[in-house]
Amino acid sequence: MIHKTNKVALILAVCLVTPAISQADAAKFQVRKGKATFVSDAPLETMEGTTSKVTGTVTFDPTDLSTTKGTFKAPVVSMRTGNDLRDEHLQSDSWLDAKKNPHIVFEIVEVSGVDALKPKKSHKVKVKGKFTAHGITKIVDAKGTVKWTPVDGGKDDLRIKANFTATLEDHDVSVPSIVRLKVANEIAVSVDLQATANAASTQSASR
Repeated sequence: MIHKTNKVALILAVCLVTPAISQADAAKFQVRKGKATFVSDAPLETMEGTTSKVTGTVTFDPTDLSTTKGTFKAPVVSMRTGNDLRDEHLQSDSWLDAKKNPHIVFEIVEVSGVDALKPKKSHKVKVKGKFTAHGITKIVDAKGTVKWTPVDGGKDDLRIKANFTATLEDHDVSVPSIVRLKVANEIAVSVDLQATANAASTQSASR
């Protein structure tokens, strides 16, 4: 009877511990430095806009990237093109309407291309995400790289670089005919993010 009781107790202990182990594999990373670049390559002009105000978090398990989740955003008013007047136009209600839609947002839906990450090695990945601009969300496919660097004390480092294409038409941004040859419908977007793990969320299982 005692042996049977011990066996039941062991089974219960395993059931309680197993979920904790699986959850411990995933660590939450906070973006500490983020830059996004937007390039319009039109017939008469190439325009580049940048922002270094990208913030966000990503939660991932280096042994199973399919579980990766994350959301990143940047204030529309932080975008700079090298021309103050053009920046004002970009933020106006005729373009991105920063007052009504203050942020551009990217949410990770799916990561593929590699099953697991090796420490300190850059891996090529494909990312499906929800890209929101001008208040309209569209699914986009991005290509990029990710590098995970374990650090003593649990504050692991994560470097993410990605690029994808979005169109003004998809996000209901109308280009006035007077500047149509200077602003492309297709916009090349690239991001470069450096993130640090919350030490409390990084467990030995992710080493």
